[in-house]
Amino acid sequence: MGPMKRPENATPSVRSAGFRPSQSLLRAITAWMALQEERPSLSQAITRLVELGLAHADQDRQKLRAREMAGDTIDRMGDATTTEDDRAIRKRDLLDGPKEFDRVRIDRAKRSKPIQ
Repeated sequence: MGPMKRPENATPSVRSAGFRPSQSLLRAITAWMALQEERPSLSQAITRLVELGLAHADQDRQKLRAREMAGDTIDRMGDATTTEDDRAIRKRDLLDGPKEFDRVRIDRAKRSKPIQ
């Protein structure tokens, strides 16, 4: 009798993965756990934090892709009679938006000095 075959619809075996967090990282995870309503275990908290990080990374990739597509469109529509430097400045201004709006954008770090 040969080896048993797994059914095609069987879920793959789950592999465990472990790591040793630094004391500061462990304190941060524990503090996050304390803020949660249902008080997850350490492994549940780490799993949720990894999932949140991966979801955030996916959003960053989407933002980067959208910026690349906008940049490509700006390049195609740009004024070929201007210098390369002027086109780069115009492109950056279009992609970044008006400087006056920097302080209200939630996707950027806050500036330490007010815009004048």
